[in-house]
Amino acid sequence: MPRYTPPADPEARSMVQSLSEGGEASAYLPGSPEREELARRTIGVLQLGVIPGGLAMTASFAAATLLADQMTGSETKASLAAVCLSIGGTLAGIPLAALMARHGRRTGLGVGYLIGAAGATLALLSAFAGRYSMLVGGMVLIGTGQAANLASRYAGADLATDENRARSISLVLWASTVGSVLGPMAGLGLKHFFADTEGLSGFALPYALALGLFLLAAANILLRLRPDPLHVVAADAGSTGIKLPSLAEAGRILAHPVASIALIAMMLSQAVMVGVMTVSPIHMSHGDQNPLIIGIMLSLHITGMFAFSPYVGWLVDRVGGQIIIVAGALVLTVGAVIAANTDAEHATGLLLGLFLIGIGWSCCVVSASSLLTSSFPVERRVSVQATADVLMTALGAAAGVSSGLAVEHRSYADLASWGAWVAVALGIAAVVMLVRNFRVTRRFTA
Repeated sequence: MPRYTPPADPEARSMVQSLSEGGEASAYLPGSPEREELARRTIGVLQLGVIPGGLAMTASFAAATLLADQMTGSETKASLAAVCLSIGGTLAGIPLAALMARHGRRTGLGVGYLIGAAGATLALLSAFAGRYSMLVGGMVLIGTGQAANLASRYAGADLATDENRARSISLVLWASTVGSVLGPMAGLGLKHFFADTEGLSGFALPYALALGLFLLAAANILLRLRPDPLHVVAADAGSTGIKLPSLAEAGRILAHPVASIALIAMMLSQAVMVGVMTVSPIHMSHGDQNPLIIGIMLSLHITGMFAFSPYVGWLVDRVGGQIIIVAGALVLTVGAVIAANTDAEHATGLLLGLFLIGIGWSCCVVSASSLLTSSFPVERRVSVQATADVLMTALGAAAGVSSGLAVEHRSYADLASWGAWVAVALGIAAVVMLVRNFRVTRRFTA
């Protein structure tokens, strides 16, 4: 597999070389106060990127399902339009990671947000043209912005220590709360209050908002993420270098006793979350619920996903990621069961169910991200992280597409019930792996 090559940017290359040789930039070496300050500042810059990035992404997602439903009258096509965000994130995962491996986090994240802005422009135009294909293409490109937001959590962990890795990841995820929670309400609120609620052109407003926000996120990262955290880590790695990403890493992850359950947790929790969330707006709209209430439901769901992540990270650092994955699977199960037993006309059960699904997802993803990062040496992390995110978003996309078909041919209740059983399977797998790893540890320490 190809090794890390020094970045083309002269300033970045000089930083890596200076760190490696113990020059002036050696103040950023592990354990130094300057390194700790750089880690804090890096997390702050990343947070100011994921806030507008998350707002843009969720405003686009909330509008996509309803816009596509009005365009086509098909639940399957409506869910597909929304799931194209996850499909775009899947397709962008490896290329963005390769860009980061060669040129650093700053370039990769910045380009991801810029492509997201291009997608918002295309989706905006689709609202005026009434073209479903344009909306689908725009959502795929917006998915690249989602991939950038997901990768930001790993950038937050680049400079972390073993003692605070999960918390560093969770702090970047937590910042997503601000933008992601406001996104559905802002996007659908603009459509509801400032445009004809029966027309398609009103859906241009959420995408105009997304366009400006993606550009803001890109400018923040490209101008302020200096020195690049991955360049600093590259210097720490010395001659080993940063490996370029490859899907061949999947086999290595599954062969690892701890990383395997982390990958399984990321994939299955994403499948449950995306599958139920994607068709919930359509389910509520068929119950004649106000678009603003649907936006509030999505906002509460996203609050569960991100708002409590610092507490989840704190718990992971103290009691262990595998235990928190079990807890997350239990919360996912409860949330899916509540959603399955709520009629389209009743908002309360859906608000609570989707909120709990968000919390369960947070427990699984924060835990899994930390376990995955700590399971491999620095030089393999970009490749491993990208592979895991691609597999996670791919299964989520498949679940989202399948959710529309499931609701058309069966019912929303059946779909949410199936999600609950998937969460139960995740919990059982996590318990089995936890017991197995505990026995192995006792054998070697006895």
